[in-house]
Amino acid sequence: MAKHEVRNGAMLSYVLIALNAILGLVVAPYMLRTIGESEYGVYKSIGALTASVAVLELGLGGTMQRYIAKFNALKETKRAENFSAMGLIQAGILCFVMLCVCAGLFFTLDGAYGGTFSAAEMHRAKQIFLVQMFYVSFHIFENFLFGVISGHNRFVFSNSVKIIALLLKTILYFVLLPLISNALVIVGIALGLELLTITVEFLFLRFGIGQRIRLHKWEGALFRESFMYTLLLFVQSLVIQFNGNIDGIVIGAMIGTSAVTLYSFAITIFNMYEQCAMAVSNVVLPTVTNQIHGGATAKDMENTVVKFGRAQWIFLGAALFGIVSCGREFFILWLGKEYLNCWYLSMILIIPVTFPLVINVCLAMLKAKNLLLFRTISMIYAVVLNILLTVAGTWLTGEYWMAAIGTAASTIIGSCISMNIYYHKKLGLPVTRIYLRIAKRITLCLLLASLPCIALNFVIYGSWFSFVLKVAVFLLVYALGLLTYGLSPAERESLPFLKRGKKA
Repeated sequence: MAKHEVRNGAMLSYVLIALNAILGLVVAPYMLRTIGESEYGVYKSIGALTASVAVLELGLGGTMQRYIAKFNALKETKRAENFSAMGLIQAGILCFVMLCVCAGLFFTLDGAYGGTFSAAEMHRAKQIFLVQMFYVSFHIFENFLFGVISGHNRFVFSNSVKIIALLLKTILYFVLLPLISNALVIVGIALGLELLTITVEFLFLRFGIGQRIRLHKWEGALFRESFMYTLLLFVQSLVIQFNGNIDGIVIGAMIGTSAVTLYSFAITIFNMYEQCAMAVSNVVLPTVTNQIHGGATAKDMENTVVKFGRAQWIFLGAALFGIVSCGREFFILWLGKEYLNCWYLSMILIIPVTFPLVINVCLAMLKAKNLLLFRTISMIYAVVLNILLTVAGTWLTGEYWMAAIGTAASTIIGSCISMNIYYHKKLGLPVTRIYLRIAKRITLCLLLASLPCIALNFVIYGSWFSFVLKVAVFLLVYALGLLTYGLSPAERESLPFLKRGKKA
């Protein structure tokens, strides 16, 4: 069952990413039209403020997933129950801290926004803030439960709940906003669905999985170890968030808002590309933990990295080669010719990050072995390098290109070179051989799929019809290439539609 959970859970993760992207493009302009620019601006401003408080959540969900997976692998049911209770206590403390911080921020709203918000807007801002305050505080418990359920390898349920909640939220927006056109409806829907999700996840954990949350005894040493793990996840999350924002901050300060707008579209594509990789990496931690505590050899772990890495490369490779062969036309159609540089910026950002993304199962191994310190240090000095290159390069050239080059260089040094050496030294993984095994045959299929699209660019170009046609040709040639040559026999046999065909 675990095997199907990982595969189907990853597929549902891709569905969730696609739905978030599509619905985001549809819902945001609908909200703007329905509640008005003023109300929407207040909602987004308060949302950004409360989102900054949400970092106090630390990395509790990831910690719960890692330790519950470990105790399941060791068949220590009682310790899983006990650690869940300790985690729930930690969630309660964090919730209380968040409520206190939010209460303090509430009384600063007049000073922070009084000069820009009207009296009516300030009144609405305070109402929205109070609702959002409870939302971000209760989200800690949802994150806690999601981590415990994921630690049990039940990704189909957890991702299905998120998809259903997203669809319900969208439907409620379209039903209720025309009747009550204000932002309180938006945050009220989010809070209500969050409470419903917490209830459903708790019931599933108790009756679907059969795990209790029961404190048998306080394990001080385990709590200190897990809290250090949580702090490292928290620091990594802060570094990632800061690294994602630094380019826009520097460009805005040194060049101007128009350059920030252009660069932000490249970052949007870059973020979507990274999310595709997370769909697989987010579901492999319990599998890797079981292998490590089950006495898997170095060769077994290498095969695991290759197996999931090839699954990553199938999707990431399609996105990368699709952007190279069809991306120029897409950016012109999507944004206009004046934003064509977004295409080049996207490729500068995407190509280097592909290398760590296709083997990010190694990160799950570090989590399973509690070896996150070096990665945290590596991420910190990579961010420092990015800041130096971005600030110096942008100041000297007056162009946004150095921001992308700085991010790419820091990725190569921090995530590619440093981490690959660490994977080789600490985990005993032959990284070069792993990359070659991941790329084997699949890369040739990607090249063959790109050629007809590049050729078609000289024949038909500049309309959504021509773009969709090229994407269809790319996907058709790529799929045929994978089925006839790119996939190994074992990989072909694991495909659900081929299994059904065999049974028939």
